[in-house]
Amino acid sequence: MPLSTTEILATIIIAIAVIKLVVLSISPKAWYSFAGKLYTKPKVTSFIALVLAGIVFYFLQRAGTGIIEVFAVMLFVSLLMVVSLARYVKTIIEFYTKKSKKNLWKEHWLDTLAWIVLLIWGIKELFF
Repeated sequence: MPLSTTEILATIIIAIAVIKLVVLSISPKAWYSFAGKLYTKPKVTSFIALVLAGIVFYFLQRAGTGIIEVFAVMLFVSLLMVVSLARYVKTIIEFYTKKSKKNLWKEHWLDTLAWIVLLIWGIKELFF
């Protein structure tokens, strides 16, 4: 029985998560080394991640998943991320406080633009 689009996407994230947990269990240094290499060029990594997000979003749309369902799942994932990141909030705030002296919007224009488009689309779907 062939997998649906959403099942394939779920399989991808499950496989990545299982691999990450196994590698972290066996050799955290190996995972940190891999992650370090992955993020050596943050602009390239960000761009690739945004393109991949667009591809996943396209397939979700083709599978019949609406923008409102996507936002509902984003809320769930965001809350899970808060669980992981809450202990680092002081460091994160200090980092961005120092960065705010520079033009933060200039550095984050592409991801901000993506969020604005998605937010407008979501608001339109909900209220109009």
